[in-house]
Amino acid sequence: MKRSIVMTLLLLAAQAPAASRSDGTTAIDPSDENILYTGRWYQADPSAPWCSWQGCSITANFKGTSISARFSAVAGDKDWVFVIIDDDQAGARTIALTSGTGDYLLASGLPETTHRVEIVKKSNAGKDNIITFHGFNIIGEGIASPPARPRLKLEFYGDSNLAGYSLEHERNEGDMKHRDSYYCFAGIASRMLDAEYHNISKGGERVHDVMKNIWDKYYPNSSEIWDFSENSPDAVIVNIGANDVGKPKDSIVKAYHTFLDSVRGTHPEAHIVAMNAYGWAYDEPANYTGEVVAARNDSNMSWLGFPWVFEQWHGCQYDHSGMANLLAEHLSKVTGWSYKPSDVMNGFGRNGDVANGSFEAVAPFGGYGWRYYAAPGVSRITGAADARDGDCYLRLENGTNVHQPNPASDGDKFTVSLWMRGATDGAKGKIAIEFKDQKMWTDPLDTHTTTKTLTTDWQRYSVTRTAPTGGSKPVYQIKVIFQAGSGDIIDLDGVRMQKHGR
Repeated sequence: MKRSIVMTLLLLAAQAPAASRSDGTTAIDPSDENILYTGRWYQADPSAPWCSWQGCSITANFKGTSISARFSAVAGDKDWVFVIIDDDQAGARTIALTSGTGDYLLASGLPETTHRVEIVKKSNAGKDNIITFHGFNIIGEGIASPPARPRLKLEFYGDSNLAGYSLEHERNEGDMKHRDSYYCFAGIASRMLDAEYHNISKGGERVHDVMKNIWDKYYPNSSEIWDFSENSPDAVIVNIGANDVGKPKDSIVKAYHTFLDSVRGTHPEAHIVAMNAYGWAYDEPANYTGEVVAARNDSNMSWLGFPWVFEQWHGCQYDHSGMANLLAEHLSKVTGWSYKPSDVMNGFGRNGDVANGSFEAVAPFGGYGWRYYAAPGVSRITGAADARDGDCYLRLENGTNVHQPNPASDGDKFTVSLWMRGATDGAKGKIAIEFKDQKMWTDPLDTHTTTKTLTTDWQRYSVTRTAPTGGSKPVYQIKVIFQAGSGDIIDLDGVRMQKHGR
């Protein structure tokens, strides 16, 4: 269908009045002009728009006490939406869509006033992950004037990490219900910058294949082609490369240039950020993405590297907040855009310190920035009057441990200190510091473990270590590990790490 015909149908549909029923329910057609769509929505039929990419959203204001939405889903075990009412993230709901067409209650029992609803598609799994929107049913007056769109537009291209793989799970669980775009760094950074976004990312995607698989598609390898005139982003962020590890550098560089040529040709005014992570392999694209950007001599293009400190796993919400903070800071520096604090705790340590050392903050899914290998025996104690620093502390039982990696370089000197106590006098608490090189799953370059004999009173302990120098592989990260002795119960609080001058 030609675009002019589509636009005519949209205008005619928008002029049609909402249908009210005798039970006080007002039916709102998807073509209503007061509904805002963000992302790659296929709207040849304005009354049945569909989408596939993660992060596609529907936003509207309405007057009423209850609202439901009708969706069709292709594969019910893969389709999840995140529903936010009146910007209440803490009270937001995740709804699983079943196969076929159905009505889903989004909210009820609301005050009789104007409310805002936002529905975000959490994940993407190709053609089998298409959802079609058939409209709202509102108990009350119905749709209201639309909310204002954000001031900026961002466009993201990435692989499984940016697609939100395992975002709601700390140990790399791949189930679709754990994937999410709202709390991945595309979503977090966009809210920090007051931007709407398109997240065109796919698990396993490579620089070599982005043009063929996802660049202009409505879903991976789709025959339906996106019209770029529908969205002119202020910035385009490219975060692809880890899956190209093992290919020759000249081949990867050539593929980068091919893709960046297309991005610049399509978006001549946008700022382009080539963003990549160090820590996946010794010879990875992050090592030379900056060279690619420099070779282009494009004053409106920049390079941003960040540390892959979440080991061989995908990032979860607090890791993505760390990436979002780095991206927002970078865009602010190169464009002058202002940004606000992230709405998820930052899991990246800053200025040589650890993240969330007093365990006070928590991500929406429950993680708090300290990873563990065995969940039983690790507890975050909240609202504790006997906490040593704030209202929370961490409890480890019977040999369990937690750890947190952060960036480090050759010769860096660190002091790690914390409060510890035992459930009984004589309980053992171990403090280990590891220095590792760029390939995250290799053996440590240096390991030091100190065992402390604890009492039932909080006491301060510290360990100082210096990263090795002169080795064949440079130091990339420091990993701090705390462990309870076998059969012991210990509590931790007020963890701090100080990076000293060399």
